[in-house]
Amino acid sequence: MNTGNLNNRSGSLRFVVYDFFREQMKKGILIPGSFINVREISESLGISMTPLREALVQLETEGFITVIPRKGVVLNGLSLRKIRNIYSILGALEAVALRAAFPFIDEVSVERARRINAEMIKCLSENDPQGYLARNNRFHGLWLDRTENDELLRQIRVMKERLYEFPGNEDLIPEWEEASLNEHCELLSRISSRDLEESVRYLQFVHWDYENQEHFVRRFYAQHLDSLEKKRGDVVIHS
Repeated sequence: MNTGNLNNRSGSLRFVVYDFFREQMKKGILIPGSFINVREISESLGISMTPLREALVQLETEGFITVIPRKGVVLNGLSLRKIRNIYSILGALEAVALRAAFPFIDEVSVERARRINAEMIKCLSENDPQGYLARNNRFHGLWLDRTENDELLRQIRVMKERLYEFPGNEDLIPEWEEASLNEHCELLSRISSRDLEESVRYLQFVHWDYENQEHFVRRFYAQHLDSLEKKRGDVVIHS
């Protein structure tokens, strides 16, 4: 799973509302397609309507939600077509980042990335999804942290949040993670040999290739939706 770097967060209102939706999803109150009243959000967060609407407009522009007048806010789902499109975009954007960062990636950095990959293997064996995902962010930082293109990094962050934090599923699929870890090793080998074009090609057209990942993608999102439905059922039973 290619979560990449999601750590460039600020304390803006957009993220306050964003985290509210994530919490609602974790509790099973919201699943993709669910409606929530804007006034209920305002009261829950203690935010007046005008700045709240501004935050919602930004989230809608980024594809997380749809605001429907006089009805409320609906949490957008992910179709396979949308996921395919996001993978294609992320592959292209990360390829640009790697190309820009390549002159600044030395062998010390590559060895550090190899150690991170080894730590990810350990996290996977110990069933530590949070540790695994955090280290995966650091691994992708090998190139993302070495580019100064802030707009590029912002687009990557939004796309990855859309893909992984909305649904916000931490239930790993071991076979997918093992395949991803093997791809990390192959990519580092190409970077270490200083083959720029082959490194960029492998990142974009193998590591971020949707067809290469589709069978895992289907399992991941089906598993997530099942988990959300169960959580929502538990909420109804105990309410």
